[in-house]
Amino acid sequence: YDLCVRARFLWQRSMVEEGREARRLFEQAIALDPDYAEAHAYLAWTHWMGWVNWFEPVDAHRQLALDIARRAVTLDPNEAFAHGVLAFVLFYEHEYDESAREIDAALHVDPNHADIHAMRTDLLVMDGRPLDAIESIARALRLNPRPPAWYLWLKGEAEYASRQYENAVATLRCEATYGTPSRSILAAALAPK
Repeated sequence: YDLCVRARFLWQRSMVEEGREARRLFEQAIALDPDYAEAHAYLAWTHWMGWVNWFEPVDAHRQLALDIARRAVTLDPNEAFAHGVLAFVLFYEHEYDESAREIDAALHVDPNHADIHAMRTDLLVMDGRPLDAIESIARALRLNPRPPAWYLWLKGEAEYASRQYENAVATLRCEATYGTPSRSILAAALAPK
């Protein structure tokens, strides 16, 4: 549990080196307790981040993310975050129906899980539903009034996708977002329309 807590702190920061250190700590937690579903879910997320945001080899990390996320759900079907991570990975695998079922399962297990609502925001934007995404991130922010930076990144993304450019600029200019990959969205929101 201690390893997982330390790793979650690093993971929340969304930075490459801290994320890789988080991955190492999640692996240690699993080595101590191979049935630790939460650690598996977060480990899967680090592999997803690896191929999507950290410039790691796609093939290896993509498959690991999927396999480990499925393992997390199998280990504990009542671990909401495991369902959320699996939903996210499945969306990137273009398994949209299965992804939707997993995000629904996550919210059924824990309707007040702020991270799940935040993650759902990105899925809704990619699904072409930016106004629903804004509602989802608003709920996440109500549930977690001291959010990690990636919530603001997703809020700005949803605002940009819904053509609320001024709101997106205001959100993404927050200092907290500077460590996230949100700069491209900010640049697009600042471009003349």
